[in-house]
Amino acid sequence: MLARATCAVLCLLTALPSTAADKSTGQLLAKAVAAFERNQQNERHWNWTISETREMRDKSGIVMQKFPEVKSESVILGDGRRCNAVTAWGDGHQAYLKDAGAEERCQAYNALMTPFNVTLLLKSATARISARSAEAITIAVEPDKHRQHDPDFGVRCAASIEATIRLDPATSFPLSIEGKVVDNGCTNQFTPVMHETPLTRAPMTSNFRKTAAFRVVYGLQKDRFDNPANSYWIAVSQHYDQPAAEGPTVLYYWGRQFRVRGGGHRLIKDIATTSQEFGAGSQLTFK
Repeated sequence: MLARATCAVLCLLTALPSTAADKSTGQLLAKAVAAFERNQQNERHWNWTISETREMRDKSGIVMQKFPEVKSESVILGDGRRCNAVTAWGDGHQAYLKDAGAEERCQAYNALMTPFNVTLLLKSATARISARSAEAITIAVEPDKHRQHDPDFGVRCAASIEATIRLDPATSFPLSIEGKVVDNGCTNQFTPVMHETPLTRAPMTSNFRKTAAFRVVYGLQKDRFDNPANSYWIAVSQHYDQPAAEGPTVLYYWGRQFRVRGGGHRLIKDIATTSQEFGAGSQLTFK
């Protein structure tokens, strides 16, 4: 009888720290979600330019082929919505509708967005606090097998990701998200949009799928007019190491098609963003 009572007390004491930790993690991630969603409202005070590079590597990591760099800028529509439009290609190709009005230039593509839903990843039921320091609070996120077949693509993709998220201790906003896709929830097909040909392309499989690795780094853009409420966190750099299709194939991005010579093993994509506050006299550049 005494042994049973002792076991019950010890088991209760063992369970309490885990429950408290789960509650602490949940509260912290709720703050992170709120900070992330609140930050999206501040993009109206900023504009940005983006540079993207892509290259194909073989199984040894040797670069097989480099693709043209593409630069884009934020465009504001009459109703206040934002989009990104191409301003220049590294191979000298004419940017699509570069001199047209905002409504014509705006494309249904936002290079600032990640291929996975950050908010849903922050809401993961498998997240836990793994470290704390003055610089960051580190969150470890494990794949959630119970949601990897959810009918919502955003949910099942986030559930297929293993990630490490570093949060700013002061604001709870993500400083960086680094991880990899470990299951099939992010596999998705899309029909490429070609700007300069009427031909309809067959559906393609996205490169952001199982075995893809990524790193997204955010930087705080401080308001230059003494109004911290207008400061804005932006994804200043993004790095993606993704699987390529087997055998000869083509690569589509920003309305153009590129032939991949001799197949390839991994597609490497890097994105760098430069931001400027409306009315500010200088530009902030992050590398």
